[in-house]
Amino acid sequence: MKNWLLILFFAILIGLYFGLGTIFGFFNLLIIFGICTPIFIVLLIIWKKPSKKFKYSIQIYTTIFFGLLFCLLFARLKNEYNQRKADLTVIKIQKYKTDFQRYPNSLAELKNETELPQYFDQFKFKDFDYIVNKSNGEFNLSYSLDGWHINEYDVNTNEWESRD
Repeated sequence: MKNWLLILFFAILIGLYFGLGTIFGFFNLLIIFGICTPIFIVLLIIWKKPSKKFKYSIQIYTTIFFGLLFCLLFARLKNEYNQRKADLTVIKIQKYKTDFQRYPNSLAELKNETELPQYFDQFKFKDFDYIVNKSNGEFNLSYSLDGWHINEYDVNTNEWESRD
């Protein structure tokens, strides 16, 4: 029982670290898993007691496997959190437009008694990218999904679009 608690503890830590980072976090974890595999095979060949070889290798691979599962879970939770905050920001921008008949020049104009929503990226909270296009009077709101992809709000369709 004690071993399983330790395995789950380290798996959760692995999942948090790699899942809350960028998209490359998951791939880094896979690379680490791939590098560790030949090392463990060599250690299993060299190790003298076969029962301990099997026991330790199962524990390590179980930890990494659960770490991968937690990584995917935490990455999904991060994306859902960011999308909720982005939707809340769009609602605030649209409310500002109905109140003042124009879009705000910056997100700082939306501040009132509450703080502006921020999205979570690479272990810190960041402000959304916001630009008002003076020629057509529309705004552009975007944020980084995972360090590679960007989620951008389209005013014409009122939907989010992902791009590289």
